[in-house]
Amino acid sequence: MAKKKSKSSIQTAPKNISNKKDSMLSKVEIKKPQDQEKISRIVGTIFIVLGVLLISFGIYSFVKYNRNPEMNTQLESPVMVGINELTKEDSVVIRGSANGYDQVFIYVDGEEIERVKVAKDGSYEYTLNLVDEGKYAVTVAGVKGFPRRYISPTSEVLTVTIDKTAPTISKIKYPAEVGTETFSLTGVVEPNAVVTVKRGTGLYRATCDKNGNFKISGIVLEVGPNIFNIELKDEAGNELKVEEKVRVIYSKDSSVNGEAVDDTSIPVAAGELDSAMSVILGNKLMILFGILALVGMFSSTGVLLYKNRKA
Repeated sequence: MAKKKSKSSIQTAPKNISNKKDSMLSKVEIKKPQDQEKISRIVGTIFIVLGVLLISFGIYSFVKYNRNPEMNTQLESPVMVGINELTKEDSVVIRGSANGYDQVFIYVDGEEIERVKVAKDGSYEYTLNLVDEGKYAVTVAGVKGFPRRYISPTSEVLTVTIDKTAPTISKIKYPAEVGTETFSLTGVVEPNAVVTVKRGTGLYRATCDKNGNFKISGIVLEVGPNIFNIELKDEAGNELKVEEKVRVIYSKDSSVNGEAVDDTSIPVAAGELDSAMSVILGNKLMILFGILALVGMFSSTGVLLYKNRKA
């Protein structure tokens, strides 16, 4: 009888465990797949709408920011460094200050060519490339604001001149032979050009005036022939070594004052010595013709007087 009771107790135990599991499962809410899909759709729709709004705002801001800004005459114009620039290079650096602005618009001859970002300290810098020779009017304007932007009036005009042509000497005058230890040389090049006369270690320099005229005095000579080189340099930095040499003879027997070059009648053009010689020969021929004319006049007058006496 004891064995049967034990077997009976063992058989009834699983029934109690099964009931407990059923009661726990009944308390757990099982979500259906349809509900999860609905939530995912709602969340995805929200993100899509936000993305579209952000993209639309970005496009609007981009268009608004890049279109021409509105003029505000009350704004102060940016400042450019320098007044006039003269160079032989292909480029010139434009710099200055534009405090309170985000960008600076660069204009050449009234046409916008570049937009430059302003640094945190209010400075800006731009390398302007100008290949062709000539004069260019450069101005800048400041721009600020977002998304609505405003532009200031343009700055004062900066004139940039590109000059790649070497200077030439159109006139040069000096005595060919002097009786003094020094002589002067004058000529015409171009305004503000520098003229250098060199012989050995001796170097003499002068700057042309606004009309291109120059004069170099006190050029030292040695007894006998002296040969000098001439070099030219204009404001843009273009240089030229004149091919023709300056030749001056220092003879103690000569009565010519080398410093009285302005009174000399021997114009010698650099690179045109043949022309100078023709001028000299022409002057001699004129004197010869004048003498012949005087001789002819006196001869004809004498013949007439002789005939009148006989009559």
